[in-house]
Amino acid sequence: MNIPVKRLRNIRLVTFDLFDTLYTPAESISTTYMRPLLKHGIKVDELLVNSSFRAAFKQVHSSYPNYGYHQGITSKQWWTMVIESTWTLSGVDLANYPALAQECDMLIERFNTADGYCMFPEVPKVLKHLKRRGIKLGVISNMDEGGEAVLKALGIREHFDFVLQSIKVGVEKPDERIFTMALKAVNVPAYDALHIGDNEQLDYDAARDAGMEALVVERRNPSKVAGNPDKYIASLEDILQRV
Repeated sequence: MNIPVKRLRNIRLVTFDLFDTLYTPAESISTTYMRPLLKHGIKVDELLVNSSFRAAFKQVHSSYPNYGYHQGITSKQWWTMVIESTWTLSGVDLANYPALAQECDMLIERFNTADGYCMFPEVPKVLKHLKRRGIKLGVISNMDEGGEAVLKALGIREHFDFVLQSIKVGVEKPDERIFTMALKAVNVPAYDALHIGDNEQLDYDAARDAGMEALVVERRNPSKVAGNPDKYIASLEDILQRV
């Protein structure tokens, strides 16, 4: 059964989040973070690694927002803290395994290349279709410098008129200023722009607060999409029915 949806008129700019919107990790974070440990004979619980990563990421982001932009640290230092904290919280005594320092560097590098990610299959088709219609395309993402490199490695950077990475512009979503920067980049008013992401607070609410239209891509919960099709889409391909 086709669910009737609201069509968005006069959209001249569509912006996208990156992570879990255009692409997602090629494997689970716990699998990736466990591989270097197993290589050195260190056995840890996968569920513990997963919860440790979430706790480490939250703590480091709280202490050093936006990858340490205002504290003068590099994104590599930021991610090193996340990885080492994840391993420590998982029960690994890093002092006993100095070789893990090199493994940490390799892990960071992996997520700056296409090897670390899997692009959602509909993405190239959607981007090409929107560009053919003359719609401007952009990226608004809370991301370090690696975001643009990943887009290039995946072969889709050429479709975007601009890429706004929070670490380069100095502000993160949900700060309204990053959305304003996007609008100014192509001289499009907020009411003619649509933002799409996977996070309700950072993408949907923030974009609407900035005066833009917004949609949440919800790939895991079909009932949520069916319950509110004017807010949620199951795939980026659904955009083509809206604009």
